[in-house]
Amino acid sequence: YEGTALEPGPPDAWDGKSLATGSVIRRDGRYWMAYTGHKHEADFVQRAGMAVSDDLVTWRKLPENPTSEADPTYYEIESTGQRQLTHWRDPFLLDTGDRVLQYICARRTEGDVATRGSIGIARSADMIHWECLPPPEHDRMTEEMEVPQVYFIEDRWYLVFCTHDFWLSPSFRDRFPGHAFRSTDYAMVGDSPLGPFRIHGTGEIMPKTPPGRFYASQLVELNGRWYLLGTEGLDAESGISDPLPAFADETGIHVTRD
Repeated sequence: YEGTALEPGPPDAWDGKSLATGSVIRRDGRYWMAYTGHKHEADFVQRAGMAVSDDLVTWRKLPENPTSEADPTYYEIESTGQRQLTHWRDPFLLDTGDRVLQYICARRTEGDVATRGSIGIARSADMIHWECLPPPEHDRMTEEMEVPQVYFIEDRWYLVFCTHDFWLSPSFRDRFPGHAFRSTDYAMVGDSPLGPFRIHGTGEIMPKTPPGRFYASQLVELNGRWYLLGTEGLDAESGISDPLPAFADETGIHVTRD
């Protein structure tokens, strides 16, 4: 344990209430962290900011923060879903060479309220100035798509996210009569980092084997193999799971747990 990497800002700051999920990449010889910030305010608005480090231990927040927030051209500012907040959280960074893409939990402005859960996208060439892009095309199935991530594995692009069973749309549930949905991780398959992304079957990554409930999982590549690290709920406690071997195919991401 090396201590706390990043703390909330002053009480009146955009991130003065709390920090939430983010991600880290190495680019231009430095480490960059995108993270979620919450402010003390009546309207619960989420925004994303950046921090930079040379050693992964000591981090400095950018003075330009927050560096991205929901653009009303594409994304809801006043949520029509079950949770009344401005969804713009869980930024995931993907280095595409000349640009870095930031995938983020958001809600689009059009379509069935029950399926407006979407992936927000912003892009940057310098990690400081971010341009909001329209959401990618993907199958619509839920009110919120949390902790989105995109991976390139064996010539395919995979969109990984998590959602709770009570957010799933009736139209998606009706496709699988008798299936016992739960809060878990999902995957879709695409042809590019901007989609379109399609779900195959239920899209669930984890089989229904006890113990534990996996949520907000991350894929990690080590020595040419992929592993899933998940937040594992066990009774009243939770923690990070041991690495679970994972594989990708034309239908999604899969983990076989004994």
